[in-house]
Amino acid sequence: MKQLVELQQHAEEFKKLNAELIFVFREEQAGVDGLKQIRDKRKTTFTLTLDLDKKSSKMYSPEKMTFDNFVLDSSGTVRLIVDGTLTTRAKAEQLLKVLKEIETEKSKPKAE
Repeated sequence: MKQLVELQQHAEEFKKLNAELIFVFREEQAGVDGLKQIRDKRKTTFTLTLDLDKKSSKMYSPEKMTFDNFVLDSSGTVRLIVDGTLTTRAKAEQLLKVLKEIETEKSKPKAE
């Protein structure tokens, strides 16, 4: 949850970069009620979702207890994978850096 709190401190920066942060919980046994408690306790504005059967998130994190972070562009292309562990997760500055690069690329005129 430490990562969620740290990223929330940069919520406005993510918003300015047209980024949507989505947190997928695969082991929140309290279900939707557990997500509501997390949202309220951490005061997060990010999207929290469940994938208890690991159907959707399996292609990104096939191993149990995987804490990687993925940055996808608007076309769904994975632009960055930040490996994570239970105690070490992606920092806001890592994610913001690649998001700024994506925004810069989008604003460049296309070569013909």
